[in-house]
Amino acid sequence: MSIVIFDTEYTSWKGCQENGWKNGQEKEVVQLSAIKINEKLQALGELCCFVKPTINPILSDYFCDLTGITNEIIREKGEEFASVYEKFYDFVDGDVCWSHGWGSPEDNECDGAIINHNLKLLNLPKKDIKYKNIGDFFAKMYKKYGIEVKSQASGMIAKILKREKNLAALNLNEHNALYDAYSILEGIKYFADEAEYLFKD
Repeated sequence: MSIVIFDTEYTSWKGCQENGWKNGQEKEVVQLSAIKINEKLQALGELCCFVKPTINPILSDYFCDLTGITNEIIREKGEEFASVYEKFYDFVDGDVCWSHGWGSPEDNECDGAIINHNLKLLNLPKKDIKYKNIGDFFAKMYKKYGIEVKSQASGMIAKILKREKNLAALNLNEHNALYDAYSILEGIKYFADEAEYLFKD
């Protein structure tokens, strides 16, 4: 049995979280990365795609500084969202897809909601993909083992658990979707004895 861990990066601007992405700002996917893992927590494959935004095709300096993803990268490697969504669907192949949303219940779609929002923006049909939130798992583990964490993003997990050296070979930083997906995987490995239930659904 296998599951998918995934993460997205989407268009953002300084102050957008506070103002709710107003004045023509939209949460357009710019990067979608995923890792398929088995019950031994071994990576069976990975997907890393860049997407060309259409409503705001020029990435903000804020976004570029945050993620390390530049307009040049998007010009060279970016694909249409529809194509990336098809690749993601084929990669998932019916597995449950876990992304990270701190403070949300397990049944929250998290990054899956971002993907579905982009489908709606582009008037594309939604495929049958099951999304779940793994942030709830980490919140419970931290509480159980007395690890003091008030909040976290997906890319912070490896650092919080002192496993970031395991990601050095990626040569990527936090807020890159592939790094963040592997950071989630490092957290699952840290709590491996408790993670079996992730594969039960």
